[in-house]
Amino acid sequence: MLITVTGGIGSGKTKFALGYAAEISREGIYLSTGDHEAIIPEFPSAHYRVIEAGNGQHLTEVIHQINRESNLFLADRRIIIVDSLTSWMVAGFRTNDDLDEQRVETQRLLDAMLSYQGKMLVITNEMHGSLNPTEEERIFAARMASVNRALQAHSEQVYMLVSGLAMELKARSVRYE
Repeated sequence: MLITVTGGIGSGKTKFALGYAAEISREGIYLSTGDHEAIIPEFPSAHYRVIEAGNGQHLTEVIHQINRESNLFLADRRIIIVDSLTSWMVAGFRTNDDLDEQRVETQRLLDAMLSYQGKMLVITNEMHGSLNPTEEERIFAARMASVNRALQAHSEQVYMLVSGLAMELKARSVRYE
C-alpha cells in the first residue's frame, strides 16, 4: 500500500504523516533523507525507529534491504515513512550535474518504492514555480512534478496539506486534525 503526502514547505506534512501512520500501523521506520541534518520529529509511539538514509543511492538500498528482510505476514503492522522525496532529489541535484544519471537514480528509487511489499508513506513537496526561474530550477521543478505524478498514479491514498489541513485528493474529502 502506497500513500503520498504532499504540500508546501511548512504545511504540516510530517506531523500529519506521523499521526496518520500511527492510526494505520503499530510500528514504523522513519527514513530521513537529503543532505541536511536530520530533524527527528516527535513520534506517536515508541515503536518507531529512525534511519538516516541520506542522499544518493543509499536510500534506494535501504528500501531494498528493508523489503528483503520484511516478514510478509507482519507487513500490515509496520509502515515505512520516507521524509522527504524532495530533499532526496535536491541533494541529488546538488551533488551530480549529469541529468541522465539523476534520472536513472530517481527511477531506481521509484522502482524500489513501488516494489515494496508493505505499507509505505512518502512525503514530498508540491512544486510551485517562481516568476523568473533559472534553468536549473525549471528542470528540477519539472522533474519533481513528474515524480509526484508517478507516485500519485500508484498511490492508494494521496493527501495534500494546506496550512495544516489535509485533503484526501483521491477520495475528494477533507480530513481535520
